[in-house]
Amino acid sequence: MRIALFLESPPESGGGFVQALSTVESLLRLREKQHEVIVFTPLERTRQWLLGYGIESVVFKRLGLRLIDRWSSTVVGCAVLRRLRRLGFRRLGRHLDALLDDYAIDLVVLAECAEAALRISDHHYVVTHWDADHRDYLEFPEKYADRNFERREASYGTTMIRALAVIALSPSAARRIADLYRVDPHRIVVLPLLPSLAVRRHAAGLGPVTVDMVRRKYDLPDQYLFYPAYFSYHKNHLYILDGLVELERRHGIVMHAVFCGGGDPGDRIVIERQTQSLGLTSRIHFLGVVPDEDIPPLYEAALCMVMPTYCGPTNLPPLEAVTLGCPVIYSDLPGWREHMGEAALYCDLANPSSLAGLVASLTRDPALVDRLRKSGKVLAEEIAQVDYVNLLSPVLEKYAYMRRRWAWPEETKK
Repeated sequence: MRIALFLESPPESGGGFVQALSTVESLLRLREKQHEVIVFTPLERTRQWLLGYGIESVVFKRLGLRLIDRWSSTVVGCAVLRRLRRLGFRRLGRHLDALLDDYAIDLVVLAECAEAALRISDHHYVVTHWDADHRDYLEFPEKYADRNFERREASYGTTMIRALAVIALSPSAARRIADLYRVDPHRIVVLPLLPSLAVRRHAAGLGPVTVDMVRRKYDLPDQYLFYPAYFSYHKNHLYILDGLVELERRHGIVMHAVFCGGGDPGDRIVIERQTQSLGLTSRIHFLGVVPDEDIPPLYEAALCMVMPTYCGPTNLPPLEAVTLGCPVIYSDLPGWREHMGEAALYCDLANPSSLAGLVASLTRDPALVDRLRKSGKVLAEEIAQVDYVNLLSPVLEKYAYMRRRWAWPEETKK
């Protein structure tokens, strides 16, 4: 079969893009199973990013065309555009489907529940569902502002119900998809998160950047907490600031923190102002968006990776940290221990002194650090055994077989 893989996010979008890149890299190996994969993206900068990993892609247009395509899914739009297509406007209202026809695509794999799924009408697809965090913590403005909640619900509900299969990132996520969106559990495939390509290559000894190089480049202290995450309120950077204050007040330990990632500039400004207000300006290092190859040594140089986010439990940084031997402090929320088990310590998000106590323990107890690294190594070895191709192949082979009921290959036709 000829398979289209859609990657709609920009490189700076965070963990979602990193996970999508892992999906792209894995599915390109389907050539071994007589499938051809073509990557599509609406963004030139994403195409350039992919080229850095030796991955070719096709840039498709969406401005102006997407509204017409989406209108075709309405009763009125479908009736009007269908008649216009009969008059010779073949692509009108089905621009994305026409593009897929141009490339003779048999099946589409979508790296996220985004706009492409709402524009496709004539091709079957498999879609990836990242999370339903907008359902969990409505207190954060990014969950409801600008009708974000309604738009996500409308997209998820329509996209997943008519998907050939839905990719979930964990067993618990699969259960939520089935419960919240009434997706048949038999159509849900669990593809666990994988560390980024840069982290995996570095762990294999192929990384071009060392710890000494990033220390000099970013003028880093000997010890620091590391948090690689885009700036958004639910990512909870402010909790780390409060934790550092408690760490000094209760335990007499002066600690630095390193933040890297993109996100909303307004959210970052809030964190910078609070940093100044708490007198932590000299101890908080804002690196912004850093090159992929710098991320692994930033983990390795850190005392630990702290991720006090409310969004999860499937997040990439904890898995990347354990892959590189970096201790992890993670949010202690319902179901999150299922994700990391004994490979992490868990902080109470309602109590910053909880974080302070855990950090103090890591600075004073080498045996605790050693235990976390050993547990992390076990988890990392389990992650390394995950093979997306083998997990997805049953879905692809079943669809290829079913297609023969209505689309026999040309060479078998009489």
